[in-house]
Amino acid sequence: MADDNNRGLPADDMAEFLGMYIDETGEQCDMFVQALLALESDPHNAGRLAESFRLIHSIKGAAALLGFDKITALAHHLESHFERLRSGTAVLDGPTIEIALRCIDYFRDSNERLRTGQPLEPSNDLLETVKRIGESHPPTLPRPSASPAPPLAVSPASPPLAEPVATPTGTTSPAPGPGLSSAGERLRRLRVRFAAGLPMADIKAELVLTRLGTIGKVIEVIPPQAEFASRAELRKVEFVLMTGADGAAIMIAADVDGVERVELDVEPPAEQPTAAPTDGTAAVETMRVGVDRLDVLLNLAGELIVSRARFVQLVADMAPLFRKASVGGRSGDAVYSLREAVETIVQSATGPVERAAATCDVQLEKIEEQGRLWDEGHRRYAELVESVDQLTRVADSLQRGVLSTRMVPVGPLFNRFKRSVRDIAGELGKSVTLELSGEKTELDKRMIDELGDPLVHLVRNAIDHGIEPADVRLRRGKPETATVSLAAAHRGNSVIITISDDGGGIDVDRIRERAVSRGLIAADQAAGLSPKELIAFIWKPGFSTAQAVSNISGRGVGMDIVRTKIESLNGSIDVESTPGKGSAFIIRLPLTLAIARCMLFRMEQAVFAVPVENVREIISVAEENILSLGGRRVCDIRGEFLPLVNMDQVFTWSSGDMADAEPAAVLVLHSGSRAIAAGVTSLLGTQDLVVKSLDENFQRIRGLGGASILGDGEVCLMLDVSAVIEIIMRARSTGEVLA
Repeated sequence: MADDNNRGLPADDMAEFLGMYIDETGEQCDMFVQALLALESDPHNAGRLAESFRLIHSIKGAAALLGFDKITALAHHLESHFERLRSGTAVLDGPTIEIALRCIDYFRDSNERLRTGQPLEPSNDLLETVKRIGESHPPTLPRPSASPAPPLAVSPASPPLAEPVATPTGTTSPAPGPGLSSAGERLRRLRVRFAAGLPMADIKAELVLTRLGTIGKVIEVIPPQAEFASRAELRKVEFVLMTGADGAAIMIAADVDGVERVELDVEPPAEQPTAAPTDGTAAVETMRVGVDRLDVLLNLAGELIVSRARFVQLVADMAPLFRKASVGGRSGDAVYSLREAVETIVQSATGPVERAAATCDVQLEKIEEQGRLWDEGHRRYAELVESVDQLTRVADSLQRGVLSTRMVPVGPLFNRFKRSVRDIAGELGKSVTLELSGEKTELDKRMIDELGDPLVHLVRNAIDHGIEPADVRLRRGKPETATVSLAAAHRGNSVIITISDDGGGIDVDRIRERAVSRGLIAADQAAGLSPKELIAFIWKPGFSTAQAVSNISGRGVGMDIVRTKIESLNGSIDVESTPGKGSAFIIRLPLTLAIARCMLFRMEQAVFAVPVENVREIISVAEENILSLGGRRVCDIRGEFLPLVNMDQVFTWSSGDMADAEPAAVLVLHSGSRAIAAGVTSLLGTQDLVVKSLDENFQRIRGLGGASILGDGEVCLMLDVSAVIEIIMRARSTGEVLA
């Protein structure tokens, strides 16, 4: 499939194992990077070296199982050197870390190729580089604190170290490896517990068996090796081992990826155990589910929300009909009065009148029957109201549950930047440290995937443009090592991500100069702009204040892409900068893209919705607070003058333009630090909406971020507040007449 030498597994099995391989290897690469960056400042950390060795070994073993020989060979030689590092016969240095990071890049690139069905790239040059590491690291005496572990056979794909020997249980085990003396050997019993739901647990058990065979002779396996694959769930395997290796070496040999715990020198199991052994605490069971499947569930939950809204609307519409005092009571009173009138007529007349009275009596019986049916309908309506309430509770719980399955912490995303900051700072010759906070803050998985590129641009710019050279920092009384911070936090229904630095801040004079030189604004106009208004120019396509173009930045193709990407996620980005102190970019994002809590309001032409995160406040404005400045209406809100517009002025309707009218209420909408006052005809309250893309279903309309269906079937238009504010601000600055 992706390698000429794969094992030729059936297509279905290959697809299943490949998905697990890509996911697990991706996580292992991330963990390997973190271990390497920690080792860079503490190269003798035995725990980190052992962790790095284990991660490389896991990558190698999984690749070997699927027949990815290029990956297996590279990982094998990298693992061999980390075995030397772990045993103390070599010392980790900077060039080795760089080579290891290049190997991780190759593993990650291979994952992307496997994901898209492309052949793997050759790794010959990198492989030769890894092979030469040992040549440049002559053996050294072991450090006194190091306790070298015996070498391990590292892959089920590797050739056996010795001929296998039969064991009493009918399994086979490699004979003790060369150099293992029989002196001092003794029986050791160990129990290996695997994680619940572990994929390919039988193969993991065989891997443990193979590794134990390299440090001794496996006498017994429970359950037998032949039964590994037939077990519905393989959680525990016990081994009886004849070996001279110490306990630490045995534990290391048995500790493969997927092993939850290794217990050494355990008591043999009873012949007929009465109960399964219990651990003090219950293990958390997890399973991998494709994001596409979660998307389907979320869409179904969204449709359920729409149906719930429809039921709620119907119940509300029916409520006046089933008020007993309004219909049932009045019909009962009418029947009683008519019966009294008929009896009076019958008592005073005969002949045809009696027949007419009888006819009236029949009709009254029918009216009474309708009244009884109405009473029954009222009871049924009460049950319907109760059922709709129950549906609402279930739908809300389902919505929260499905959304929670898509929520993942931002920690893994943030951790990727430890290496990025290291590499960029090294290329620019700057000393920079990265501080992280709020790594446990959760965000929708789709949004996490989309945030990588914007954050890369912002971190690069912070180091390249924001951080001053070391000599400048020292002259300003700052520490030579600069700090870039990534922070995340929940705020209401939003997540705030802040990228900040302690550099020199944004040079607004430089921005003014470049804006004028590029013809973006006249010099006299630029002179009157505030620092915040000047900083807004950094979002213009192609705008850059860099003196020269570098590999890091300077082409002016980053910041507009950042803003566009953030806005496509229904988010906003703002900038705060203090000269000489540093800058901060604040990104505000909704928790999820699919279902949004919105404020609804009605205008003459349509019903609009706006995310509640973009509503600063709702106010009533007196007529004397609506002013005209330069021919444009503004609203005085406690001394703050905001542009006052109607949505009818922003969009062109087929029925023509709408004249200005006094609004019934005013919504103060904001995106970042910018705000406007939107006059509305009437407010409809808040509601959860399932937002559908206009781009995919209709066409892109600037100012609109999507559409939804309300409970009564009416279409509701979702505002893109950032785009609406941009339309209004641009029109007012250029004198353009709004629609």
